[in-house]
Amino acid sequence: MSATGRFVPGAAAAGPPAPDDRCLVVAGRRLLVGTDGPFARIGDLTPIVGAAVDAGWVPLGALDGDPVWACSLPAPAAELGDWRGWAALAGELGEPLAALAGRALQVMTWRRTHRFCGACAAELADVAGEHARRCPACELYVPMQLSPAVLVAVSRPGRAGAAPELLLVRHSYGPTELWALVAGFVEAGESLEDAAHREVGEEVGLRLAGLTYFGSQPWAMSGPGVVLAGFLASCADPDAEPVVDGREIAQAQWFGLDALPEALPPAYSISRWLIDATVTAYAKSGASAAARCAGLRSGPGQGGL
Repeated sequence: MSATGRFVPGAAAAGPPAPDDRCLVVAGRRLLVGTDGPFARIGDLTPIVGAAVDAGWVPLGALDGDPVWACSLPAPAAELGDWRGWAALAGELGEPLAALAGRALQVMTWRRTHRFCGACAAELADVAGEHARRCPACELYVPMQLSPAVLVAVSRPGRAGAAPELLLVRHSYGPTELWALVAGFVEAGESLEDAAHREVGEEVGLRLAGLTYFGSQPWAMSGPGVVLAGFLASCADPDAEPVVDGREIAQAQWFGLDALPEALPPAYSISRWLIDATVTAYAKSGASAAARCAGLRSGPGQGGL
């Protein structure tokens, strides 16, 4: 399946799902991948999953203007096809399909883990047209909430004419073999910018300058509702060396932008987008400097200014 337009999230449906509508099936933290990929048609899938579908079809939004739905099964069923995690699919699908698969996983996980009222323990009821639930006993409103996190690409000038350097870290959890960026969740009452400064200070002991917002990405690997906000920044003290916290960060090191390690985050992640953007900016600045030098060398009447 390919998409030429964009995915627009939504929780309201104009009507029941049609046989030609696309859908994703979730079981635990995995998605069903059939012969038509992870985006099967409801008409083809309904006879297979039948009554096993938990709580019916849940609207996810529209892809290229066409409705997309999700449903969940109690556990992966091998006879239905292959079941894969979001990380394995995201690298193959690309955007916007990776974001859509992630949304299916996040929405269905949230529905599975938010069934009862946290105030009175009554079973929650769906709110029509929203990914939210309300308690029929005490009226507590329970929306699907976001959990924002920040990550920062910190750079500094190179030494003695060498390439600029980028700070990369190895975490003490998750894929520990990767060299990634400093990251962490935003605390209550904290801005994204404040969180970026705090996380870098806590995890590697550095101060930031020129903090600039880069972009964001929903991230299905860390649980329902997680959204990552990426920043670019310079190290306030270019001579400072990172000091790891020993808890979340196992290693931290400056790498020249022309000598980055091979074990970097996957291409579908905003962490990699930040790294690539830093490298691209360095390459462009080098090309511009070379062009200026060439213009000066050419002199008047030889293409110079």
